[in-house]
Amino acid sequence: MIKLSVSQAARRLGVSRANIQDQINSGKLQTHEGYVTTDSIRLAYPSKSLQSEQDTHLQKLQKIKADAIYKAGAADTIKQENEQMLMTVVASLKSKLYKEKLKNEHFQLTFSELGVRLEALEQCCHEQDKRLLIELQDWVKRSSH
Repeated sequence: MIKLSVSQAARRLGVSRANIQDQINSGKLQTHEGYVTTDSIRLAYPSKSLQSEQDTHLQKLQKIKADAIYKAGAADTIKQENEQMLMTVVASLKSKLYKEKLKNEHFQLTFSELGVRLEALEQCCHEQDKRLLIELQDWVKRSSH
Protein backbone atom coordinates (compact mmCIF):
# COMPACT_ATOMS: atom_id res chain seq x y z
CA MET A 1 0.00 0.00 0.00
CA ILE A 2 1.45 3.34 -1.10
CA LYS A 3 0.88 6.41 1.04
CA LEU A 4 0.89 9.97 -0.27
CA SER A 5 0.74 13.28 1.52
CA VAL A 6 -2.30 15.44 0.86
CA SER A 7 -0.15 17.73 -1.32
CA GLN A 8 1.27 14.79 -3.32
CA ALA A 9 -2.19 13.32 -3.84
CA ALA A 10 -3.56 16.69 -4.99
CA ARG A 11 -0.68 17.16 -7.46
CA ARG A 12 -1.03 13.66 -8.92
CA LEU A 13 -4.79 13.97 -9.27
CA GLY A 14 -4.65 17.52 -10.57
CA VAL A 15 -7.02 18.83 -7.88
CA SER A 16 -6.59 21.28 -5.02
CA ARG A 17 -5.46 20.39 -1.50
CA ALA A 18 -8.81 21.74 -0.30
CA ASN A 19 -10.63 19.26 -2.51
CA ILE A 20 -8.63 16.38 -1.03
CA GLN A 21 -9.26 17.73 2.50
CA ASP A 22 -13.02 17.94 1.78
CA GLN A 23 -12.99 14.29 0.67
CA ILE A 24 -11.18 13.31 3.88
CA ASN A 25 -13.61 15.33 6.05
CA SER A 26 -16.65 13.77 4.32
CA GLY A 27 -15.23 10.28 4.88
CA LYS A 28 -14.94 9.46 1.17
CA LEU A 29 -11.16 9.45 1.41
CA GLN A 30 -9.43 7.43 4.11
CA THR A 31 -6.17 8.45 5.76
CA HIS A 32 -3.59 6.40 7.56
CA GLU A 33 -1.15 8.11 9.92
CA GLY A 34 -1.76 11.46 8.22
CA TYR A 35 -1.27 10.11 4.71
CA VAL A 36 -3.77 9.23 2.01
CA THR A 37 -3.50 5.71 0.62
CA THR A 38 -3.54 5.12 -3.12
CA ASP A 39 -6.29 2.53 -2.67
CA SER A 40 -8.64 5.07 -1.05
CA ILE A 41 -7.74 7.66 -3.72
CA ARG A 42 -8.74 5.22 -6.46
CA LEU A 43 -12.08 4.64 -4.74
CA ALA A 44 -12.77 8.35 -4.22
CA TYR A 45 -11.51 9.42 -7.67
CA PRO A 46 -12.13 6.44 -10.01
CA SER A 47 -11.83 8.51 -13.19
CA LYS A 48 -8.50 10.13 -12.22
CA SER A 49 -5.04 8.74 -12.79
CA LEU A 50 -2.47 8.65 -10.02
CA GLN A 51 0.48 8.69 -12.33
CA SER A 52 3.06 11.28 -11.52
CA GLU A 53 4.87 13.27 -14.18
CA GLN A 54 7.85 11.04 -13.59
CA ASP A 55 5.71 7.94 -14.21
CA THR A 56 4.38 9.51 -17.39
CA HIS A 57 7.93 10.35 -18.55
CA LEU A 58 9.08 6.82 -17.74
CA GLN A 59 6.22 5.36 -19.77
CA LYS A 60 7.09 7.63 -22.70
CA LEU A 61 10.75 6.62 -22.49
CA GLN A 62 9.81 2.94 -22.34
CA LYS A 63 7.64 3.37 -25.43
CA ILE A 64 10.44 5.19 -27.27
CA LYS A 65 12.85 2.43 -26.30
CA ALA A 66 10.43 -0.31 -27.40
CA ASP A 67 9.85 1.48 -30.72
CA ALA A 68 13.61 1.86 -31.23
CA ILE A 69 14.22 -1.82 -30.50
CA TYR A 70 11.45 -2.78 -32.93
CA LYS A 71 12.82 -0.48 -35.62
CA ALA A 72 16.36 -1.76 -35.04
CA GLY A 73 15.10 -5.31 -35.44
CA ALA A 74 13.25 -4.34 -38.60
CA ALA A 75 16.37 -2.57 -39.86
CA ASP A 76 18.44 -5.69 -39.17
CA THR A 77 15.94 -7.79 -41.11
CA ILE A 78 16.02 -5.36 -44.02
CA LYS A 79 19.82 -5.28 -43.88
CA GLN A 80 19.97 -9.09 -43.98
CA GLU A 81 17.54 -9.19 -46.90
CA ASN A 82 19.58 -6.55 -48.76
CA GLU A 83 22.81 -8.43 -48.09
CA GLN A 84 21.24 -11.65 -49.38
CA MET A 85 20.00 -9.89 -52.53
CA LEU A 86 23.44 -8.33 -53.02
CA MET A 87 25.14 -11.71 -52.63
CA THR A 88 22.75 -13.17 -55.23
CA VAL A 89 23.54 -10.34 -57.67
CA VAL A 90 27.30 -10.74 -57.07
CA ALA A 91 27.07 -14.50 -57.66
CA SER A 92 25.14 -13.92 -60.88
CA LEU A 93 27.69 -11.33 -62.07
CA LYS A 94 30.57 -13.68 -61.25
CA SER A 95 28.94 -16.38 -63.35
CA LYS A 96 28.41 -13.97 -66.25
CA LEU A 97 32.00 -12.73 -65.97
CA TYR A 98 33.33 -16.30 -66.05
CA LYS A 99 31.27 -17.05 -69.19
CA GLU A 100 32.54 -13.87 -70.85
CA LYS A 101 36.14 -14.79 -69.99
CA LEU A 102 35.61 -18.17 -71.64
CA LYS A 103 34.20 -16.49 -74.75
CA ASN A 104 37.13 -14.06 -74.77
CA GLU A 105 39.64 -16.93 -74.58
CA HIS A 106 37.80 -18.70 -77.39
CA PHE A 107 37.93 -15.61 -79.60
CA GLN A 108 41.62 -15.07 -78.82
CA LEU A 109 42.36 -18.66 -79.83
CA THR A 110 40.24 -18.23 -82.94
CA PHE A 111 42.09 -15.05 -83.97
CA SER A 112 45.41 -16.71 -83.23
CA GLU A 113 44.50 -19.73 -85.37
CA LEU A 114 43.21 -17.43 -88.11
CA GLY A 115 46.57 -15.60 -88.09
CA VAL A 116 48.43 -18.91 -88.45
CA ARG A 117 46.19 -20.00 -91.34
CA LEU A 118 46.52 -16.65 -93.08
CA GLU A 119 50.32 -16.94 -92.88
CA ALA A 120 50.11 -20.41 -94.39
CA LEU A 121 47.81 -19.08 -97.09
CA GLU A 122 50.27 -16.26 -97.82
CA GLN A 123 52.99 -18.82 -98.59
CA CYS A 124 50.96 -20.46 -101.32
CA CYS A 125 48.87 -17.64 -102.79
CA HIS A 126 49.41 -15.73 -106.03
CA GLU A 127 51.43 -12.54 -105.93
CA GLN A 128 48.45 -10.33 -106.88
CA ASP A 129 46.49 -11.62 -103.80
CA LYS A 130 49.32 -11.08 -101.30
CA ARG A 131 48.63 -7.38 -100.73
CA LEU A 132 45.00 -8.06 -99.72
CA LEU A 133 46.10 -11.02 -97.61
CA ILE A 134 48.72 -8.90 -95.78
CA GLU A 135 46.08 -6.23 -95.09
CA LEU A 136 43.78 -8.93 -93.70
CA GLN A 137 46.60 -10.27 -91.49
CA ASP A 138 47.28 -6.75 -90.15
CA TRP A 139 43.60 -6.29 -89.35
CA VAL A 140 43.47 -9.64 -87.51
CA LYS A 141 46.58 -8.69 -85.47
CA ARG A 142 45.09 -5.28 -84.54
CA SER A 143 41.68 -6.80 -83.67
CA SER A 144 43.10 -9.57 -81.49
CA HIS A 145 44.75 -7.13 -79.05
